[in-house]
Amino acid sequence: MSIEQVLEKVVACLQHEQIHFGIGGSLLLHHHGLPVTPRDIDLVVASADAERAVLLLSEMGTVVEQDETSLYATEVCQEFMIEGIDLDLMSGLQIRHDEGIFIYPFAEQTIINETGLPFMSLVDWYVIYQLIPGREQKVVMIEHCLADQEVDRERLEQLRRLNLPKDVSNRIDQWLN
Repeated sequence: MSIEQVLEKVVACLQHEQIHFGIGGSLLLHHHGLPVTPRDIDLVVASADAERAVLLLSEMGTVVEQDETSLYATEVCQEFMIEGIDLDLMSGLQIRHDEGIFIYPFAEQTIINETGLPFMSLVDWYVIYQLIPGREQKVVMIEHCLADQEVDRERLEQLRRLNLPKDVSNRIDQWLN
């Protein structure tokens, strides 16, 4: 199966079970026309639905054992292999940085579902990618994309008020000013 086919299958299953989630990562960037080739599926799930989502996805595929990483303090972080496609499920997403821990506020109202696929806000991933080492190229691509559209200033301000490193806060300030 292709990544698109697996995505449709997973989305249909999770939506049928009324699980609140959003699609992020490279699929989100690709959806916005950015020049990336998605190789996996990244889903962020509401904390209240995480346990059910893990159960459903484990029935659809194989749970992949993961190495511990010091970067994430995420409550639920599980990898699955479904029809040959890697899927990462995160809930209670938290990213450690030099100045503390960024706790991502999952907000269903920021999910955009125009195509039948619930994509997360590009603004959210603009912040998330700044906290993950090696993602600078994606951050710059998102900045170019955001320059051509109306930025969700309210959401960006909400994220800016969270525990972020000074350099990330300063970069966000550039968009807000």
